Amino acid sequence: MSHLELALAAAASKLGMPTDVVKGGFMLTSAYPLALVYALIPARQTTLRHLFSVAASASLWLSLFAAQGLAEIAATCAATYVAAFFFREKRWMPAAVFVCVLAHFCARLFAVQVLSSHAQKFDATTPMMVLVIKLTTFAWNVYDGTKKEEDVIPELRSKAIRKFPDLLEFFGFAFFFAAFLVGPAFDFNDYRDYTNGLGVFAVSKEGKSRIPSRILPTLRATLGGLCWMAVMVVFSKTYSYERLVDGTTAAWPLWKRFLFMQACGLVARSKFYTAWLLSEGACNLVGIGYSGLDKNGEPQWDRARNVSVLGFELAQNPKLLIDAWNVRTGFWLKNCVYLRLVKPGQKPGGLVTFATFLTSALWHGFHLGYYLTFSLGAVYSMVGRSMRRNVRPLFLEPSKYAPLKPLYDFLGWLLTWTAINFIASPFTLWALDKSIACWASVGYYALVGLVVMYLGMEKLGGAQAFRRMGKNAGVVHSRTASEDMEVPVVAEREVKAVPDADLRKRK
Repeated sequence: MSHLELALAAAASKLGMPTDVVKGGFMLTSAYPLALVYALIPARQTTLRHLFSVAASASLWLSLFAAQGLAEIAATCAATYVAAFFFREKRWMPAAVFVCVLAHFCARLFAVQVLSSHAQKFDATTPMMVLVIKLTTFAWNVYDGTKKEEDVIPELRSKAIRKFPDLLEFFGFAFFFAAFLVGPAFDFNDYRDYTNGLGVFAVSKEGKSRIPSRILPTLRATLGGLCWMAVMVVFSKTYSYERLVDGTTAAWPLWKRFLFMQACGLVARSKFYTAWLLSEGACNLVGIGYSGLDKNGEPQWDRARNVSVLGFELAQNPKLLIDAWNVRTGFWLKNCVYLRLVKPGQKPGGLVTFATFLTSALWHGFHLGYYLTFSLGAVYSMVGRSMRRNVRPLFLEPSKYAPLKPLYDFLGWLLTWTAINFIASPFTLWALDKSIACWASVGYYALVGLVVMYLGMEKLGGAQAFRRMGKNAGVVHSRTASEDMEVPVVAEREVKAVPDADLRKRK
């Protein structure tokens, strides 16, 4: 072990936390001083910016992980670059890259999670997860860039790569230091615009950046991350799903175990909130988190936002819940899996939904608990979609039941929040036996509820019954495209053009 690893292990021992978690915290916070150095690089020195990102991320990796892993991800990047360069016009290229990159990563996960006897919450596979998203998205965007504008899926046209990058620019994108550890995984065009001063990142004639003040958005994300880190440190042992399995809560009444599970779910999410918010803060500090001006002229900092804490905790249905969680991964699943499996003119079915959730599960690894979470999550999503289509319109104007909408919203939040705390427990526990025992300790409440709701709505005529109620109440049911979407969909804000925003066309 290096001197740094020994120091981090000693710190973890004093804090009473796993060493791998402390390692993750070190790598996240180290991006901040690096961001200050990066800010000293002149805006027009793009080559130096690429080199800095590669050197900084490689140094972070080598300080905590083996050099073999760095060589491995560099080789994966190089193979993706070569395949995209030589076969960019081939229809099979992005699918082949997707399968090969994901398969290689799955093999790595299998070795760590199944063959190894000491799997950790944070190890070298964590940065690799982000790289899988970057490389597979890059391949699809390169392929889209070879097609006519009208032949590209409308919402993906701005992501199409029309000019193939040189090798250094590509590696700068893959190794961008502020998002190297836990993301967010930007599209290549976002990185290109940022490093070249294009679009919302346009540089003035004097060479100065026009990105507005970064202080408040950086502080908001950073302080939020530190607060959730405090929650994780203080409460992670007291409120742990493990206690529903190890017998310490066996004598409690069912209602108390039910309430305890809700607290466990919130505390379990604190580590994700910590990582994503700290990473968002680092991205805002360097400026890449800036996403332009909204229609009112207010600066927006959404590009690096991977989670909306309030959006998730206060979601009133599964769609809003999913929209607020791991947003950039949701974009990846939507753009590289979901939309690619839906043929033009057709509506997505349950098979597309399950394929998307299965891809997400494989990307996370081979702990059986993941598959329990994502399988039940797919049912959860389909039940939510059915409720939005058939029940929600009953409580909207001009329905006579519209005055009851606040009650409907409250019940929707309560059912959504308690269900996700149940569904997510296997994701944290990993093992199948522990997951089943955890669910059994609270009477399988969400599993039973979701199965009953699904069967009632889809197989026993519940959906038709609610529609008839709606017609009698003056409701016109309609099915929108957003109701079909089973993966995160976040509407892009309207962004005003800024001076020099057309530089990309000139170049």
